[in-house]
Amino acid sequence: MDSNAGHRRLDRERLYMGLRAALRIIVCTLNNFYCIPVHFCWIFVLQPLKWFATSTYWVVEGIMFRWLLSMVALWSYSTGYHVVELGDDVWDLIFERTLVLFNHQSTSDVPLIMAAFNSRKGLSNNIMWIMDHVFKFTNFGIVSWVHGDFFIHGGKDHRDASLIQLGNHLHEFYMPRDRKWLVLFPEGGFLKNRKAGSQRYAKKNNLPLLENVALPRVGALKVIMDNAAADSHDDGTDRIKYLLDVTVAYPGGRPLDLQTIFGGWRPGCDTIFHYRRFNIEEIPKEEEELKKWLYTRYEEKEAILQEYYDTGTFPDVHTSHAPDFQPENVRRLSGARVVHDPLEFILRHCFFISSTYIWISILYWVYQTIFQLLW
Repeated sequence: MDSNAGHRRLDRERLYMGLRAALRIIVCTLNNFYCIPVHFCWIFVLQPLKWFATSTYWVVEGIMFRWLLSMVALWSYSTGYHVVELGDDVWDLIFERTLVLFNHQSTSDVPLIMAAFNSRKGLSNNIMWIMDHVFKFTNFGIVSWVHGDFFIHGGKDHRDASLIQLGNHLHEFYMPRDRKWLVLFPEGGFLKNRKAGSQRYAKKNNLPLLENVALPRVGALKVIMDNAAADSHDDGTDRIKYLLDVTVAYPGGRPLDLQTIFGGWRPGCDTIFHYRRFNIEEIPKEEEELKKWLYTRYEEKEAILQEYYDTGTFPDVHTSHAPDFQPENVRRLSGARVVHDPLEFILRHCFFISSTYIWISILYWVYQTIFQLLW
């Protein structure tokens, strides 16, 4: 009898989880359908402002971009997939030109980064992302393209041309639009896709075999250092002054993915973002030295991730790794979860839902008018 009761309880829990996942998937899908079209409708209305008051247009576009990112942040936040921040306190750099490097594990990385960054006012407005070209053909990729993000094309046939385009993009978009943070994934893809190739390359070139990260590619970083980084001979132009090296660590080494964030079928968990900040002038610009520097950072990531996965405790790497590059007198983060303001979520949903009603009404009026004129 007890066994039967236990089975029934388990069946009820499975049914509840299935219904909850189905409802979340429907809600998140609808959220895409009514937010993104509305975003483009307002961007279309703002086009004259882009011609006559360019700087004002990009400020308004940045605010609307952040509102849209808050919808993405809600997907993970609402189901208990939190971000915990450790390491150096970097939030005094929100309005400084800063290059941010993330290790890349799965499709959940970007939504969680958006969730962490969107909690800081003024940050998401002023970010430029460098993403794989495949992302451009998604619904949010089109939003990113309008925002001025760059889509890098990997592979031997396209890499050189893509890096030249990146250099041009930094001069034509990143610098003039006064974007502040520049986000780059040096591995060039998800860990599960890059790991085998990374290890083959490591064996061929007598490099360490990495399990928890892939060997990074230095091409895009080199272009950024050459075209947008400040140095001791800077002419006063507002250029990149800092580099943030962020280690993303999922509990147990089991990354979430976008489907899980949509469905919420895994229990809530904390994903760690560990920040390390460097002054950009301390980072070598010569290609081989830059590659060596970047490889060292990823060997450190490998070690601290392995320790975290083995012990369940994330190690403090403030002084145990690369002391020559560690800035002095930097405050440390306490390991608190990123917190969002529920009122902001509510107000932005009200904006997008009411805007959907307004634009549907306008389109219906246009349709009626045209129909009456023709018939």
